[in-house]
Amino acid sequence: MRAASPAPLHLTAGSLALLALTLPGQISCKGCASDQTIIPQGDDTAATVAPPAPYENDWGQWLSMDVMSDGRPALAYYDRTKGALGFAIANVDGDTVTWDREKPDGWTDDNGMDVGDRGKYTGMAVAHDGTVWVSYQDVTLQALRAARRDPNTGEWTNMAADGGGEPSGTGGMFSSVALDAASSPVIVHYDDMMRQLRMARWNGTAFSTSVIDAGEAVTDADGAEVPADVGGYADIAIADGVEYMAYYDAAAGNLKLAWGTPGNYTIEVVDDGGGNKHLDGGGDVGQWPDVLITDGQVWISYQDVGNQDLLLAHGVPGSWTTEVVDNGEYVGADTALFLNGTEMSMAYFDGRNNDMKMATKIGDAWQVSTLASDGALGFHNAVVLSNGSYFVACYDYTRRTVWFDHLR
Repeated sequence: MRAASPAPLHLTAGSLALLALTLPGQISCKGCASDQTIIPQGDDTAATVAPPAPYENDWGQWLSMDVMSDGRPALAYYDRTKGALGFAIANVDGDTVTWDREKPDGWTDDNGMDVGDRGKYTGMAVAHDGTVWVSYQDVTLQALRAARRDPNTGEWTNMAADGGGEPSGTGGMFSSVALDAASSPVIVHYDDMMRQLRMARWNGTAFSTSVIDAGEAVTDADGAEVPADVGGYADIAIADGVEYMAYYDAAAGNLKLAWGTPGNYTIEVVDDGGGNKHLDGGGDVGQWPDVLITDGQVWISYQDVGNQDLLLAHGVPGSWTTEVVDNGEYVGADTALFLNGTEMSMAYFDGRNNDMKMATKIGDAWQVSTLASDGALGFHNAVVLSNGSYFVACYDYTRRTVWFDHLR
């Protein structure tokens, strides 16, 4: 049962300015373009703007968001219409936002050649010098790729990162990227053929690859073996040289964490949901984790798959406290965890109402509110802090575009 909370947080149109963004048909200036969105004051009419035609400009799935070195929010995302990786930088001026758009990979070139379907399952990280790294899947080849943006020229270089494990693995699902102390990317992703968690690490000239967790088979109630299957929904964070990777063990129904330094990882179960889901009636937990490290504490938001609740685990490796954040019907997918001042908060999907919700810890209770409800929202959520303000983005499944929100 959800804990009692103080009076609900009222988020008005003035404090949550809704942006309905459309992708321009022509891109120029080294693969970028700029379009402008005027944010209406006290008016949500922008939310009713639909794409010009069904599935035209269908962009924004599997989005990831970070902040450029100059403080501007930036998005990496999958353009479903073009089967390509997109990138957009926001220029926020009061209630006006302009977007500079770029084409990192997967787009038809000047000679009309199509390199294939690329751009799903994006992860993004921006280095202090402004270098942008994006991880994503080559859908055609079922492999992990990476793209790097030069901070001085804005030019993109894209490359293969991991084709998956032997003998016939795949790669790139649920990719997540973080930067180490040398600002080199460390990418975790799921190989759905080998059913394992893999890593690709940049060594300055190429990516080296390894298996982080191959999982273990479990036994069901009839004594049959359930094959190992770990690594789905992986998320990585790096703090003080320690790498933390949260992910789902589908075979056992557990939330797992791999942590440590390069080549020296400890793997543990953070939440087993009450036991082996196939054998002893235990729960099924651990999908959609998001990891945040603050003041030496590890925080992981995730979904209780069996009960469709939103959960939070916090503590240090080997010692965890778990709690239910929201036990509404069909909630907790696509979590995005962030520290709202001194208060732990998270955005997540309400599958019952197709809304984006937010939960904030106030004292000992969770305060739950709806961030967006006009259309099917809350898919592929991301939250960043930019110049003292929080920005929230997600995929708008109704309008097939990006919903972007400025929390003020």
